Amino acid sequence: MTATLLNTGVYDAHEVAHLLGGRHVEQIIRWSTADAKGHAPMVAPSHGRSFSFVDRVSLAVVAEVCHRQVPEVDVRHGIQALVEEYGFERPLSHQNVIQTLATSGASFLAELKGGWFDIGKGGQGTFEQIVRVYLRALSYDDLGVAAIWRPTPYVVLDPRIQAGAPCVEGTRIPTSTIHELLDDETPEELAEEYGLTVEQIEAADHFEQRLSDGIGLVA
Repeated sequence: MTATLLNTGVYDAHEVAHLLGGRHVEQIIRWSTADAKGHAPMVAPSHGRSFSFVDRVSLAVVAEVCHRQVPEVDVRHGIQALVEEYGFERPLSHQNVIQTLATSGASFLAELKGGWFDIGKGGQGTFEQIVRVYLRALSYDDLGVAAIWRPTPYVVLDPRIQAGAPCVEGTRIPTSTIHELLDDETPEELAEEYGLTVEQIEAADHFEQRLSDGIGLVA
């Protein structure tokens, strides 16, 4: 692995779609490329056609906002407004940006300069019901950039471990490996074989089952 990729996490579009609740790969590709009108990608891949951990976090925010019925063109405009406001290339991966985000109906909002702005449409307005955007169990580094995701007890996504694949926390064992091995072995057998607890084995299997059911990591 080159120095460029080291400790950043590496995901292809299929892996991102799977982790975001079974979204279509075509949707991830659409979000990561310019649209027909030349608007910038919502989240351009950091590694050619592959995504970093920070990209994946950013796409999780995009997925959550789009799930709330905000038009994709407004999401693109909103992200560009955040780039200009904060100067971050990938603003949706920064803690102090994520904490300002919300939706109201189909409006994409940010709390800027003491007021709420509809960043999707470039204006400010009065909004009766504001729903905050947030990502549970996400930890940030000293610069406020997304660093580690703990979506459920005993499971962690760390870009420094197994290229960011979901693993049993404290190990380098992917949860997908545990899930596959349970086809032939019991949780007790795997726990003894890998030096884990039954609770860790069952948590890894439950996490993978949630991904298979299309629940994913979003918010």
